[in-house]
Amino acid sequence: MSNIDALYKFNQIYDKTYLEVIKYIMANSHNINDTHDIVQETYLELWKILNKKELSDTNIKSYIIGIANNKIKKHYTLLQKIKTISLFDKNESDIELIDTIEDSIDINDIIIKEENYNIIWNYIKSKKNKDISKVFYLYYKLELTIKEISNLLNKNESYIKHLIYRTLHELESKFGNGGNSSDK
Repeated sequence: MSNIDALYKFNQIYDKTYLEVIKYIMANSHNINDTHDIVQETYLELWKILNKKELSDTNIKSYIIGIANNKIKKHYTLLQKIKTISLFDKNESDIELIDTIEDSIDINDIIIKEENYNIIWNYIKSKKNKDISKVFYLYYKLELTIKEISNLLNKNESYIKHLIYRTLHELESKFGNGGNSSDK
């Protein structure tokens, strides 16, 4: 297969499968911050495969989910082998490392001023219950329904609702005064 043909085929597959693949990876990763790396690794692997051999469109989504599953396992096995720094350790300025990591995720549908998105997202990511950041990403960024999130994460719908409403109430209490923390 020529590079142009492979690129055309890759783009078609990517457009058809991206949403399902990111949902799968999001649901099965241990940390929301790993999701985009694993998605990138998954599609890079697909690109390599397309350049070596012809793939059938039959069950292509399942094939890519299989690649993603292998990348998730490999990612977390590698992480366990490497000694990592806790994101909750503090740097020399007494700021937790998790608060210094920049990200490109915006929670567009929460009615909060645009300049406060990163503050809110960092706050959500800092919650000990990592389901909160997953649920918020799936609900507000990918616009999945509560039922879809419940099925994807294998959690009860009432649990998902509870996470959303409790966290929204907490965000309103903490940032409701124009995005400034009430304890500042």
